Amino acid sequence: MENLIEKIENLPLFSGIDKQELSSYFSKIRYYEKTYTKGKPLILQGMPYKALYIITKGYCIGEMTDESGKLLKIEDFPAPYTLASALLFADDNRMPVTVWAKTEAEVLIISYDNIISFCQLEKHFMVNLLNDVANKFTFISNKLVYLQFKSLREKILYYLSKQKPDDSGTIVLKQSIQELSTLFGVERPSLSRALIRMEKDKIIERNGKVIKMIRNIS
Repeated sequence: MENLIEKIENLPLFSGIDKQELSSYFSKIRYYEKTYTKGKPLILQGMPYKALYIITKGYCIGEMTDESGKLLKIEDFPAPYTLASALLFADDNRMPVTVWAKTEAEVLIISYDNIISFCQLEKHFMVNLLNDVANKFTFISNKLVYLQFKSLREKILYYLSKQKPDDSGTIVLKQSIQELSTLFGVERPSLSRALIRMEKDKIIERNGKVIKMIRNIS
């Protein structure tokens, strides 16, 4: 039990909850800890999502098979990550993607009934869970916006136009390159190459997460 609490106490889902309270709660419920080796599926596309999967260690990805049988990468799930929190409460709770372990991954699995009882017992947990649901909805909504752009450069420029620069025109990115690549629906190396090309074309200056627009293009 102590080992579990050490792994989860700093996760956003359990923020604001005393360590002893967490230990007390988990001592009263049934939960599962599973380790998935690289390449193994956590859950398959089309399966009912009846328990909350919390990735506590490792790196997972979500992939979807379309009508032609083509496999499409949808999203990255680096630990710590609460998987499909909104789907747990949906009438149609079938998983839209297959989630694979890209590296060895450790997952905490808590049933729907126990999640509900935890919400009733602990206000902080309920608020954290609602915040996770809202953040994922916002992310999906934003991701849909980027589908309208044909090129990766257009996506980057639109994203930068929505950020608030300081007085010198400098933008400090809130997301990592990995998070942005997921938002744009591209691989991380592709995004890195696009940013390098924009630097060479003297559209931006970049130092890590700090970006300054040199000139605007249509």
